[in-house]
Formats: sequence, structure tokens, C-alpha cells
Amino acid sequence: MTSGKVLSLYMTIPDMMRSGHRMQCDEFACDPTGIVGSNDYDDGEEKLLLLVSKKTYDIIDEADIAVDRGLLLENIYVDVDLYHLKKGSIIEIGDVLFEVQGACEDYRYLYAFVPEVPDLISGKRGLFVKAVEYGGIAVGNDVTVVKEA
Repeated sequence: MTSGKVLSLYMTIPDMMRSGHRMQCDEFACDPTGIVGSNDYDDGEEKLLLLVSKKTYDIIDEADIAVDRGLLLENIYVDVDLYHLKKGSIIEIGDVLFEVQGACEDYRYLYAFVPEVPDLISGKRGLFVKAVEYGGIAVGNDVTVVKEA
């Protein structure tokens, strides 16, 4: 069984000065409509979260490119490589079950910041996941693959 730990968490919060401010946080609650308290939480639509493995940043670091964690717009950053998981796989993080929705293949905005990164991390930008029900996760929580599809 694949397992690891949560290294960091990120969310976009409402901000009086900007349309949304992205911040690192120690914990958050989420449900199928996204991260509770995030900028777009109350619009009633289901939201996907982006889970990124340390493996992705290791690839970038090995190419001697300096980027801050969070650049990939991840919500959940973990120390375990989960990129082998397919749609329908289930991951438990903290007290939340997440269903894998598929790989994130959108690299457009990265070309403006670090144009060499999209080619380096092709196929390893992250996984889109959706919370199955309400629960909380925190930095340091265990990450466990419950079911592989």
C-alpha cells in the first residue's frame, strides 16, 4: 500500500485588495464543493483540488531551476509519488477520502513564469482529486492509497 505525508497546503482566499490571494496554510476543511473558505467555495459547483508530489519539484530542482513550492498552484503537496494512480482511485488524507479525477495536463500559465518547466514535468504536474465528503486535512497528515482503479 502506498503511503506518505502532507508537506504543505494552499488555498485561495477572498482578499479586499485583490480578487483572490493564494496562501499557504497549516490545515483546511473540504468537501465535494472544494475548500471551505476558499475564494470560489460558495458558488455551488463541485471543485477539484490539485495534488502535487514532491517528485515534480525534485525534477525541477534537478534541472537547477529555482521555483517556490506552490508555483504549480497545488492545493495539497505530498512527499509520495502518486502519479501512477488512475481515475477512480481513492486516497485518504487526514480524515478525508479523495477520488482521483485524472492527471493535470494544463501548463499554459507556467510558460509565462518558467517556460522550460512544462516540458520537464510533462505528465507529472499533479493529480486532480475531489473530496468524497466533508472532512479536514493538515500538514503532517498521513497520505494513504486506499484503492487503485
